This record gives sequence, structure tokens and C-alpha cells, in this order.
Amino acid sequence: MRPDFDFFVVFAEMRTGSNLLETNLNALDDVRCVGEAFNPQFIGYPKTEQIVGVTRQARDENPMRLLTAIKGFPNVLAGFRYFSDHDPRVLDTLLDDPRCAKVVLTRNPVDSYVSLKVARETGQWKLTNAKRRKTASIRFDPLEFEKHAARLQSFQLKV
Repeated sequence: MRPDFDFFVVFAEMRTGSNLLETNLNALDDVRCVGEAFNPQFIGYPKTEQIVGVTRQARDENPMRLLTAIKGFPNVLAGFRYFSDHDPRVLDTLLDDPRCAKVVLTRNPVDSYVSLKVARETGQWKLTNAKRRKTASIRFDPLEFEKHAARLQSFQLKV
């Protein structure tokens, strides 16, 4: 565990490799990544009830409660993934905190766009077994891609 930091955040977007990064972080003995802690649709992972004793309802009422709990995660450097559509009430705190280690994960926007279109087409959002990989042909929409790239860039510039 690094004494320089109390916790970490992985700033990412869908289809950037954040699941793979999280898996590898969680393979380290003294690091724990708790998923998408501030995703408005769920807490941590779909079907998860709580993170470090904080429920989704408690997080929604006071997101700083969950942030404090993650900082105090016992015996490890804990953190989470944060995407541009996650709870904005914690973003400035994350960016301004020098004791928060920040990882900015990006991917070529064309690759992430194509991957997103394929995931939507196949329903396969996470690949855990390469033998079960699904493929699909997609149609590249220049206007849709332009909006995708602009959204990514806007968040990256803020971070």
C-alpha cells in the first residue's frame, strides 16, 4: 500500500478496457477496486447490494458517505472506476484531492466506438472467455461517431 494516497479513481468510459484493468488491480494483494461505485444505475456492479456497508440508497442520499467508506477500506488501497455519466457530486472532490491517486484510461475513439456498437449488437459487454467472443458487423455512422468523440473529449478535458 502506498502511503502517498488514501484511495484511487480510474477515470474511464465504456469500452476502454476498464474491466480488464480492474481485474488486474484486484489481482494485487494490497489493492481493491470496487467497480463503478457511483454509477447511477447500480452500486459497484449490477446485482451488488452495498460497498463497504454503504447501500445504493445511502450513497444516493449522500455520496460522500461512500467515498469516506472507500477511503477507510481496511488493509488495502481501495478505489473505483468513474465514468462521465456517474454521480457528478463527487467529481470535484476527486479531482481536487491530492490524496486520491488518479488513473486516466483512454482508448482510440474509433476503437471504442466500434466496440460499443458491437457490444450493443451482440449483448456481450464483458469478455471473460475468448472462446465465447461474439462478433457482429456494424454500420459506421459519422454523425454518431462525432457525438461519441465529442463526449469523450469533453470529459477528458475536464479531468
